[in-house]
Amino acid sequence: MEETEIISSGKNKSDSQSKGAARVQNLDETQTLSQAKEVRKRQEEAADKSLEASIKGEEGNAVRKENDTQNEKDDNQVRSRETTVKEQETKGSSKTVVSTERRYLNSNGKPGSRPVNHQQIKREAETGEYRILNEVAKGAESVLYAAIVGNHQVCVKAIRNKLNRIIGASTTRKQEEKLNNVPYHTKLRHIQNEYKVSQQLFSDKEIPVVHIYALRKVTFWGIELGYDLIMEMFNGHDLGEKQTGKTLKKDDKIRAVYQCLQALDYLHKRHYIHLDIKPSNFILHDGRVKLLDFGVSVQNGYKPKAITGTGGYLSPEQVCKEALDEKTDIFALGLTFAVLFGGKALQQPQNDLLSKQFRLDAKYHLDHDEISVITELPELSDMPEFAQIIKDCSIPRRDKRPASCQVLMARIKAWAAEKGFKLEV
Repeated sequence: MEETEIISSGKNKSDSQSKGAARVQNLDETQTLSQAKEVRKRQEEAADKSLEASIKGEEGNAVRKENDTQNEKDDNQVRSRETTVKEQETKGSSKTVVSTERRYLNSNGKPGSRPVNHQQIKREAETGEYRILNEVAKGAESVLYAAIVGNHQVCVKAIRNKLNRIIGASTTRKQEEKLNNVPYHTKLRHIQNEYKVSQQLFSDKEIPVVHIYALRKVTFWGIELGYDLIMEMFNGHDLGEKQTGKTLKKDDKIRAVYQCLQALDYLHKRHYIHLDIKPSNFILHDGRVKLLDFGVSVQNGYKPKAITGTGGYLSPEQVCKEALDEKTDIFALGLTFAVLFGGKALQQPQNDLLSKQFRLDAKYHLDHDEISVITELPELSDMPEFAQIIKDCSIPRRDKRPASCQVLMARIKAWAAEKGFKLEV
């Protein structure tokens, strides 16, 4: 609850009236919050009782069903199994992975993947009910939850304000992001921007970027508590996880590089710059790479007033606050690939980014430096030609970088053809 600030220059009747009005307003707000908290408590108690009754009813139905004799369905009939949610601790990592297995038996009796109707999920997510199940992961400004929309498993990216800790639902009341000092209005601007950009990318077909279905305002008793961004659920790991770097074979990493370029090219063709390219914003989902997080994405040619992005992956033009284009993302992409193959990101601490000298140095490199900032690619020591393609991405002087993802993909295709390497398996 925001405190009311009263500014006065003397003690008079008007001043007393203003203070009295402020006290009444604050009292009304306190009473409203107290009532809302009590209503939330009663709702959750009722929900617990309803769930307990439902479980007992399901057990009784299960017994009756077991005693009934049912005819087997035709083997050629498509049979589906309810979506299951299961948490499993990944080997060597404490990160929880949510498996959203959904299979069916096709006409020849073999298991296969059921095609997802993204348009239908979008319609249901925009206006229908959805239920948050459990926390999946923490982001810098948000928390990810497994959720259900209709009969579909989805992911909810949630932001919450301080009032949520008082009257929010029990599943999100105690949520904490990695960065707890980001103002709510900043988080709201980012999540609204992500939704806006995602709608320009949306397709009912499978695409190399995340499907985002809806942005829903979360309120209780008319009080705003936050926003939920409803998107498709992933079953996989991002390229920034240590486990991914250790378990992926070199050939698979090269294929991932090509798919990252395809994903970023999909965004660039729609005249957007991602502006926060880094390993953790690419996820391996069912053997394919998908690009995530458009919270700070901007249109091609945008000139920023502030440094936006993640330290370690910032291009010189970002540091100098100059106009941004596709090559801005390509610079960060080269560093992303460097990390994937055992190299390192740049040293760009926040204090340095705020210094005038650091920005002057960045401007000099942007205008003059033609040598890549990537110095080490340990895992590509036996593939110098491929390593050079990656290094060329992160040349400070912008006009010396590859012009687009299309150019980079053409170079990789030519390299693969020469070496007999299969980019698609």
